[in-house]
Amino acid sequence: MRSESVFLAGSGALLLSCLLSACGGGAAGTGASSPPVQGGSTTSGSNTGTTGSTTGGTAASGMGAAIAAANKAAATDPLCSVDTLGDFYWEIGTANSGTPVASGAQGQGSVTASSIFNIASASKWIFGAYVLEKKGLDQVRNDASLRDGLRFMSGYTGLNDNACIGKLTIGACFIAGMAGTPGQTSQPDPATVGKFDYDSGHDQKLAAQDMGMANFSAAQLDREYQNTLGLSQGFNMAGLDPLMAGGMMGSANDYAQFLRKIMNKELVIGNHLGADAVCTLPSACPGQVVYSPIVVLNEPWTYSYNHWVESEHGNGSIDAYSSPGKWGFYPWISADQKYYGIVSRHDKTPGAYAASVKCGRQIRKAFFAAL
Repeated sequence: MRSESVFLAGSGALLLSCLLSACGGGAAGTGASSPPVQGGSTTSGSNTGTTGSTTGGTAASGMGAAIAAANKAAATDPLCSVDTLGDFYWEIGTANSGTPVASGAQGQGSVTASSIFNIASASKWIFGAYVLEKKGLDQVRNDASLRDGLRFMSGYTGLNDNACIGKLTIGACFIAGMAGTPGQTSQPDPATVGKFDYDSGHDQKLAAQDMGMANFSAAQLDREYQNTLGLSQGFNMAGLDPLMAGGMMGSANDYAQFLRKIMNKELVIGNHLGADAVCTLPSACPGQVVYSPIVVLNEPWTYSYNHWVESEHGNGSIDAYSSPGKWGFYPWISADQKYYGIVSRHDKTPGAYAASVKCGRQIRKAFFAAL
């Protein structure tokens, strides 16, 4: 497990705890959907500091019940125990809610909506949105490099994330990550071409070569994202580790703004969530998957353009769209695109991404069941 840039925002100040590198991270978890499900049960974990709020003018008693149910799940469900997860912040909101309709800071309250972390693989959704914004879906579909790259089937695999540490440009990260061998940066691996392989190399190659960003520094990328996607200035790429698939830093506040733009169809990707998704579970498509972090869940998730399509049970069902990060930052949009949610935390424990998604799913289920 690699180390990374971690910034914690608290009491109006940014505390720099370390600056080492960013991480592409694994993305996985468990799906959840709108149909009623069982709510969470109690646990002995020390979950405190939960808060929830309704938007002004909420008339339906269902919303109040949903907020209460979400708060209860976050505070009492065993999968959300702070004994296991540590302090975390969560929220649920709508496309038009300037503030969350429900939220909470679990544990001792050290993680808030403004806490800034390396969001690891949650960076992927942002880059996918950027490519679709610049190229449009038709061009992406008609260009095999873009189409397969954003669905992690391009064959540009084996990138060593740690080799990007200290590199100043996207292109330098790509070359170093591919062992500094020109042949590996100019030719895909025939053993992984056309197969799903969750690897940072796909995005780094697309950015460096297809999108013409090889000479971009982290600061230049930040400006490009802001100009193209309207990202808040709270988002930043790690200055000494410009890893497209995992180097972004931001807060729940920052990411919520991005999710609302998707839901409001202000971004091209908002009209194409889940489009052309490919199989990622080896047991569901033998021989078509090289590596997938969702094997730990054994659920038939699929992968669209740099984001996951969650499905707990398969058979064409969609529970959410998401992009969980290796260290536990988990953003999602509901299948009907009416609600978004975030679990924000930073945890280097192996499988932190899956733990966050399991908790986030319980909160989501409880909210929808009571709505």
